[in-house]
Amino acid sequence: MAFALLGGWGVLSLLLYLIGQFVFSRWVIFVVTSGFAAVGLRFLVGIWRHREVPGPWVEKRALLPAALVVFIVLVTAVAGLAPVVGNWGSDTVAYHLLGPKVWLRAGVIRPVADNCHTAFPQTAETMYAALMATGGPLAPCFADFLTFGLLLAMSASLAMRCGLDATGGWWVAAIVATMPAVFSGAHLAFVDGLYAAFFLAAVRAALDAERHPEWTSFGIFRGLLIATKYTGLLAVPALAVSLVFLQRKSDQGKWQRASEGFAFAGIATLLVAAAYYVRNWLLLGCPIYPPPPGLVHLCHAKYLSTQAVLDFHRYILQRGAGLGRGPLALLLLPFNLTYHTANFHGAGGIGLVPLGLAPIGILVTRKSLTTKFLVILAILLTLAWFLTQQESRFLIHVYVIATVFGVIGWRHCELFGGRVERAVAGLLVGVSVLYGVFMIAKLEVDPLHAVFSAPYAAKRYAEQVPYAESFDYLNREPSVKEVLILDRSVPPFYLEKDYVKPVGQWGELTVPGVASPQDAFAVMAKLSITHVLDVNSAGAPFQVSQPAAGLQLVFETKNQRVYRVE
Repeated sequence: MAFALLGGWGVLSLLLYLIGQFVFSRWVIFVVTSGFAAVGLRFLVGIWRHREVPGPWVEKRALLPAALVVFIVLVTAVAGLAPVVGNWGSDTVAYHLLGPKVWLRAGVIRPVADNCHTAFPQTAETMYAALMATGGPLAPCFADFLTFGLLLAMSASLAMRCGLDATGGWWVAAIVATMPAVFSGAHLAFVDGLYAAFFLAAVRAALDAERHPEWTSFGIFRGLLIATKYTGLLAVPALAVSLVFLQRKSDQGKWQRASEGFAFAGIATLLVAAAYYVRNWLLLGCPIYPPPPGLVHLCHAKYLSTQAVLDFHRYILQRGAGLGRGPLALLLLPFNLTYHTANFHGAGGIGLVPLGLAPIGILVTRKSLTTKFLVILAILLTLAWFLTQQESRFLIHVYVIATVFGVIGWRHCELFGGRVERAVAGLLVGVSVLYGVFMIAKLEVDPLHAVFSAPYAAKRYAEQVPYAESFDYLNREPSVKEVLILDRSVPPFYLEKDYVKPVGQWGELTVPGVASPQDAFAVMAKLSITHVLDVNSAGAPFQVSQPAAGLQLVFETKNQRVYRVE
């Protein structure tokens, strides 16, 4: 059931994305999603009617971890009903939800010129747009509970494939759910949790694939990896190398069948992923946009100058420095990930289970081919992460693998260890879960308060949305048709009207012949601008000198001015 829901989510997104290149209206979204929903409902009803094992869904031994999972998933759903707030430093505001809002207004899926991140692979963002169209602006963050739940289901599935029973699967799901580093990438319309779910589904499919349809399923999930995040381009080779090792250790006949299966999987992967990269190549001049160092001199990136691309590379290198480079930093990585969780972006902690118990789980299952496959895969993924972008949420799939072995190690201590071993193992699990619940609850107090208190929600919006007063004026004023935004730090996510931002967040130049906000005044008539938003920000002062010819000041408050074009 979980595989079908996750695969259906990805395939529906792909279909909507392909249709959206030509038309992306609400009625099209409704018709396509209704068809998928009808098929999915019929599938779920069939599963319910033909359950092979009668009885309760959760055994008594698993009630505690199941309750933890349900609690965290419910917190995710309810907190997702809080209105989105934040400045241009929030990925949710800057691009994850900006693209979907602009696509729905334009009626077509296109990269937003003033934010190059909206050209990233868009499996998640396309579904966010569909959720906005069918459920309103709060739907994407509310629906995080579904993708987060699917990630936990995939984690439990992998655990049981490695030899744990259903209770062990629930404990793996509970420990993963209470990892703040995992939670940070699985809510607020982030895509890292969905990406990890696709990865784990691909791993599970690869472990047991024998027939061509099964290999094709593996290829589809692998393609959805590349269609969700650029990091999938590194994960797919790591998965291929580990899989070749696994299959070569099997008998000759199985290796021969697997070789044929690789071909089917490769075709499926290319077909799924190609749409996103070919589109970027045709529209933006480069399949990976912004182009990475290896492509920067081979591609002409539309909207981005060479200097802007180099500045972006420097930013990524600085942000991705994380816990340091070099052999010593690599050797200390398990310790630092566990005990120095605030050293880099989006860490938040992973608890004590991976470092404290996973080595025991690996040791006791060391003869298993599955263990060798997963260990090699985890090492390759960690090395790729260590050498590129060290953001903790990018490593969620490795944390899941470590948690699986951690629970195996815990189970071994419970069965064969002495009183001290059992007590220490139980303490590690308890501390990890309690730490995670505390950190997540602390993080979600603010949005939960906003959900249940309208006055607090209004206060939160006023304090955390930059230039909120100007956005309120522009959104409610009927004469506003298209707004010229002069400062690149202004997040257009909060604007419900069409806009032009001549200089984008990353230095994108979106209007031909316009290289600065001042240049935009000369071409305003051609752009059909009705209003101008000017702000005094930390990065630049007001751009409009008063009195301004052809502009009438119609709204002013602290550090904010709105002009009407005469």
